[in-house]
Amino acid sequence: MSERPTKDDACPYEALTPTTVVCPSCGQGTLVPARGRFGPVYKCNAETKPKCKFQLTSRPTGETCQYQRENDRACGALMVEGTKTIPDRCSDRDCPNRNPHKLAPQKTRAA
Repeated sequence: MSERPTKDDACPYEALTPTTVVCPSCGQGTLVPARGRFGPVYKCNAETKPKCKFQLTSRPTGETCQYQRENDRACGALMVEGTKTIPDRCSDRDCPNRNPHKLAPQKTRAA
């Protein structure tokens, strides 16, 4: 008969390596793995007052989104790792690059 794991057993999230990505919200901490309700999340570890509450559900890559919006500005949000079938994607839920597999190829402007 196998025993159930206890709270004292090693957490699989502790095996995840911390990132060197600087928090885009406060700019003081880095994003480190933590236990989330539905799996690992990446939270800011800054000890600022008030405490920074920035978090991502996917591992950040450290790059910024270069998707061109209507006002000719790049999105600028953090990119997060994709899956086997979906490439790296934007962390901003309002950016069309959040689902890059559904995007039509962008038209490039001739200079």
